[in-house]
Amino acid sequence: MLLLERLHPYILAIAAGIAWYNLALPFPRDEKEFLAAALSFGAIFTGFMATAQAILMALPSDTVMAQLKTSGYIETLIEYIATAIYGAMAFCIVNIAGFFLLKDGTRLPLLYSTLWIALAAFTIFTFVRVATIMLKIMRH
Repeated sequence: MLLLERLHPYILAIAAGIAWYNLALPFPRDEKEFLAAALSFGAIFTGFMATAQAILMALPSDTVMAQLKTSGYIETLIEYIATAIYGAMAFCIVNIAGFFLLKDGTRLPLLYSTLWIALAAFTIFTFVRVATIMLKIMRH
């Protein structure tokens, strides 16, 4: 089960990218506004993950944090949070790069939109993974 928890964001992101590429779907017409909104989305997710990291570090070491350390799961959780932060930051970078790729009267290339979709999916799935675990910790 832990293997599935660890790998599902990667598998689903790759599947989303492959599906997007094979369907050759276009981005919305107003790509600049779309990229700006997506950049905000990525920045919000980055901030949320950094906040989750701060909450985790602030937990008293004699309660849930001690149990996480004893179980050895704390290293996995730290890895998940780091992966989510780096994924969201990469998504932001890809959105910024999109502004430089846009030329008047042209559309963004299919390879770019495929990477964008894969990173968007990765960002969402890593976010959901960390949010689900953090909610379980808070309920404990």
